Amino acid sequence: MRSVESRINLLFILLILLAVSLGCLGPSSSSTQCEGTVKVNGKTYTGQAKDEEQAGLNACNKYCLEEDERAKGMVQDWLASGAAAEFERKMKRKPTKEDAVIEDKAILDYVTKNCASKCKTEANKNRHTLETECK
Repeated sequence: MRSVESRINLLFILLILLAVSLGCLGPSSSSTQCEGTVKVNGKTYTGQAKDEEQAGLNACNKYCLEEDERAKGMVQDWLASGAAAEFERKMKRKPTKEDAVIEDKAILDYVTKNCASKCKTEANKNRHTLETECK
């Protein structure tokens, strides 16, 4: 009887050690070491990434969705389109701005290639600020 209890205790301890070990192998903070922050008119937009350049662009992507008139118009047009209705039917939820960007290549290209790049180059020149920090 004693050896059965010992084996159960040993198994229990091994399971705890395994769980702790696997927990250490999960997503690490190194997957998003850098953060970009765009500030404009009292609003803050943040983005994370592994490197400083991409963190700034990710923050600019969010800035563009909220502040760029062309991006906002493209998103609103998509949200009112048949593609958005089809998305809602398939996904059983209303599409978001982020869904519009993912689902429509023209919006994605405009936001990521045009607007976000412009946001980065024009940063800290009186309209908005862009700061990045890596840990």
